[in-house]
Amino acid sequence: MSVPAHVLDAELDRIASDPETRALFRAELDCAIAEHFADTAESAAFTEAATEALQAVLRLPTGERAA
Repeated sequence: MSVPAHVLDAELDRIASDPETRALFRAELDCAIAEHFADTAESAAFTEAATEALQAVLRLPTGERAA
């Protein structure tokens, strides 16, 4: 879905000109950024756990890595 540039410009002007709207926008933006970082950290932790599990599967009983 594409929004015409003039609509976006008008919305940005409205946000910039109204202190209450600007504060709400910034609070929502901060929240969205925090959620994104949390999701990214969760994905990284999952990937690290999967990597460790795979490495454990590929290790031979002697502790050497399988080919």
